[in-house]
Amino acid sequence: MAVKRTAPSPPTPRPNPNPNRRAPASGADAASPSKRMLAFHFIRALARIHRSTPVPRRTRTIRRAAYSSMARAANPRRVWSRALLQQMRARRATTRRAAVLRRSVSAAPATPPGGGARSIAGEDESTTTLAALARTAAAAAPHRQAGEPARADALRRLVPGGNEMEYSNLLEETADYVRCLRAQVQLMQGLVDLFSAGR
Repeated sequence: MAVKRTAPSPPTPRPNPNPNRRAPASGADAASPSKRMLAFHFIRALARIHRSTPVPRRTRTIRRAAYSSMARAANPRRVWSRALLQQMRARRATTRRAAVLRRSVSAAPATPPGGGARSIAGEDESTTTLAALARTAAAAAPHRQAGEPARADALRRLVPGGNEMEYSNLLEETADYVRCLRAQVQLMQGLVDLFSAGR
């Protein structure tokens, strides 16, 4: 009597913890992957902050992590998300340069050879930095086009990258930015409620 052989069952796929790789939902749940990605990025950032950031600096770091997580979870074609991520990268680069400068100054001798040449060079460098910041601020000033209402300037100041948008694109980007801000507030309120109920 021949023994009937059954085909081995395929292994069950392991769950993927990264919601970025999940297929987008359709219909009414189309916005839910964005919320999952926001929660994924923000909770991962909170874990990093808890491990490596001292307590006095956590408030500012958590605020930056919230904005960075929101920009990463948003549509990468959005102007405001790209502008926000670019601002975060520029801020990190500035922080690193300041830390390197502080270490080099602390390691330098108290009275450098050549008298006050080092202090003069430092003053020249700080003056150059201030001038560059002033030029950046002048270039980033909101410019209202002809026929635009006065509130366009306020929107350009609020939405990251708004200075480079036309008014019609500005309205669309503002609506998406506000939607992501609302999702971020709901996520943070949910985390507060969760940890408050556990106490």
